[in-house]
Amino acid sequence: MKPQQVVKTTAAFLVTLGAIVLVGTWSTSPRVHAQNDQGDDEASLIRIGYQIAPVPLNLAGKDRDLVGLGSYLVNAAGDCNGCHTSGGPPNFNYANNKNPYFGQPEKVDPTTYLGGGSDFGPAVPPSAAVGGFPPGSEPPSYPPAEYGTYVGPDIIARNLTPDKTGRAEGGHTLAEFKEIIRTGKDFDHLHPTCTSALPTPTPANCLPPPVDGDLLQVMPWPTFKNMTDHQITAIYEYLSAIPCIEGPTDPNNVLHNDCGTEQKPPKPGSWKKQ
Repeated sequence: MKPQQVVKTTAAFLVTLGAIVLVGTWSTSPRVHAQNDQGDDEASLIRIGYQIAPVPLNLAGKDRDLVGLGSYLVNAAGDCNGCHTSGGPPNFNYANNKNPYFGQPEKVDPTTYLGGGSDFGPAVPPSAAVGGFPPGSEPPSYPPAEYGTYVGPDIIARNLTPDKTGRAEGGHTLAEFKEIIRTGKDFDHLHPTCTSALPTPTPANCLPPPVDGDLLQVMPWPTFKNMTDHQITAIYEYLSAIPCIEGPTDPNNVLHNDCGTEQKPPKPGSWKKQ
């Protein structure tokens, strides 16, 4: 997927996710079950999740139902890999000669799956005040005048694969993952809010106010927070079961993941079994 398609993909994901958030409610209603010929109860979603998982899964010590549901939410209800792939042009998140946008049979590239690195550009592009408003009520431009044309660094999608501990998103605990999803907290503190514009924006990699640098930018956590605790846990369990991608070798790079030797690859085809 091309970077310019990412925003459209995210928008489509949010719409779909809004429906998925209701799955828990749907599955508890006998009337809905009677009217739904597709059998969209949780057991069906779990089965689909295993069928569409694009990478081998390490199920040792995992709740298999949560992993399957998490796969469905990540790979069917949403396109998390469309934003978090570590692949580049021309195929981005698809394998070579397996890009459906080129009319080819579809296959996700497992070597770049959720490894992070997609460039979203600045959190807020430069914008001028819009005319046609009563004097004194014009919306503010961005960035603030004292920052000139500086809008901060580009926002890069993070590596969601587990590290050598087996915990998702490079070693975050489930509690931390829930906090990320529900509040947007950036545990990496990559882009703090600027405290000074002159002589140069300070600190390094800062975002001009009113952007809150304590929060993840671009990631649609204001929508994700509406998921149930069960659904967020399922996503975490799935992300804990996928293969680790090391990313850049520089340990100081936020996309670097210490895969270590603790994660042993599962036997081929084992992720398809229930």
